[in-house]
Amino acid sequence: MRGLLTEKNIVIVLFVMVFIIFSLAESETKKIEHLYNGGHTSIKNFPAIMPEAKAKIPIVLKSSDSTK
Repeated sequence: MRGLLTEKNIVIVLFVMVFIIFSLAESETKKIEHLYNGGHTSIKNFPAIMPEAKAKIPIVLKSSDSTK
């Protein structure tokens, strides 16, 4: 019977542990962001500002060519 701690089994166990730790860290990070931002946890909650809407510069076209 092969040993229980083969390289393949160790890699699988480590992968599962890392996946669980990162999942817990992500949930804790979301909690901290919620407390810090007062409820605005993602960029989706902020209003979108279109740069075209702010810049209202009139375009003036000259009928004569100034390069002559």
